[in-house]
Amino acid sequence: MDYLEVIFGLAMLLFFGSDLLMMALSVKGLKDAKAKTGRYTVSWSSMGVVRKGMIVGLIVVMVVFVYWLATDSILAP
Repeated sequence: MDYLEVIFGLAMLLFFGSDLLMMALSVKGLKDAKAKTGRYTVSWSSMGVVRKGMIVGLIVVMVVFVYWLATDSILAP
């Protein structure tokens, strides 16, 4: 194995390592929540108003973004 490949691999691990660690911790948290409550996430009725608004807003922003990509960007057909 070439030393440049080893250096590249270590740099990628350093760059993406925190993301992988946070993903593993969040999956562990979901499993713990499932074991305690019987469900992975909070039900819609017990969510706060701000959290509901942020979820709905995220969906709206993603739909608008996809529409923009499909019509006005350089990726448009």
